[in-house]
Amino acid sequence: MWRTPHLKLPRMRALLRTGVTGIAGVTTCAMFQGLYLQSQYEPLPEARGPLNGVARWAQQVSMQAQHVTQQAQQVTQQACRHGGAVIKSATLRSRLSGGEKGGGEKGGGGDGGSVVSESGEAAYSAHGSSRGGGAAAPRKTVLFLGDSLITGVGCSQESSHGPALPRAVAEFLSRRLRVDVQWAAFGETGGDVRTMRSKLLPTLADEVAALRANGQNVDIVVVVCGLNDFKKAYRSSGNTAGGFCLELGELVREVKLLAGSDCTVVLPALPVHRAPVFDGIWPLQHFLAPLAALWDEQKLITAQRVRRVCFVRNAERDEWWSAKQYWAVDGIHPNDEGYRIWGEHIADGILSHLRAAQKPALLMKPAEPLA
Repeated sequence: MWRTPHLKLPRMRALLRTGVTGIAGVTTCAMFQGLYLQSQYEPLPEARGPLNGVARWAQQVSMQAQHVTQQAQQVTQQACRHGGAVIKSATLRSRLSGGEKGGGEKGGGGDGGSVVSESGEAAYSAHGSSRGGGAAAPRKTVLFLGDSLITGVGCSQESSHGPALPRAVAEFLSRRLRVDVQWAAFGETGGDVRTMRSKLLPTLADEVAALRANGQNVDIVVVVCGLNDFKKAYRSSGNTAGGFCLELGELVREVKLLAGSDCTVVLPALPVHRAPVFDGIWPLQHFLAPLAALWDEQKLITAQRVRRVCFVRNAERDEWWSAKQYWAVDGIHPNDEGYRIWGEHIADGILSHLRAAQKPALLMKPAEPLA
């Protein structure tokens, strides 16, 4: 009875070798598919227009009813053309942007996450010298660091409003917080985290110095990164998830050192696994989601290690992201609508983080003295 395992052992070893060889072959195939897609990629231009501006709360209030009406008309028109699938995706978009939270949410301005349409871009003012407008209204300052997702690759070239993602985040925060939100975007198309540290941090330092000279602080820095690090995954000993985590940790600490310890750094996950350029490509598409999740997990680890760092997860039900109507022609960058939806999701995650951070402070607030 003790001989049976020994008789089966050679066969088990052969099966194990076959399995390992098969996995290695499939992994290698996926890697070459990724390299081929990169070699065939034709870069799109960056967004045209200003890289800074102010999302003004007062202007958005006056246009709120118009925005809601335009959104309803657009959804109705799309439903007539595409059927019920558009209604479903519109519901999911509304859920992402907070539309199902109800218009009466405190601090929400009663907009329920309503959309600023492309025709309503006058709801913010964008200009080259947005610092120190002398406005008495409360103001938040949000800065953006990143790659092509921050420079607006994929945005319509017919528009001249600048990168869509920073504007979408600023406008959503302005509506919900009822304050003006000043924003500025600093991006390097094709840049990985190491490139951001060397090229963008000096620019960030200059911006922070200018703001402080004008009596302003930086409230939030959104760092959009990982796409170009992910493209080079495991091509060398340094291009690993662990290596990315170390570089990202250094970048975040340097940002905090420049912007101040009270500044909140935001690290959004990337919905790269939904990019339509990978549709139907097996085995690459099979490997993409877990590999992308591994890179995003490093952002979560960084957020857990460093104070006032917020990790924004991808939406739980994001299958609709695969629809080509939200992506640029290259299939890897969002278009204006995709950037808007994603930006509102990021902004909603920021608000959730800020609310959670305020709860301990409220619990520890000393009791007011009796009259």
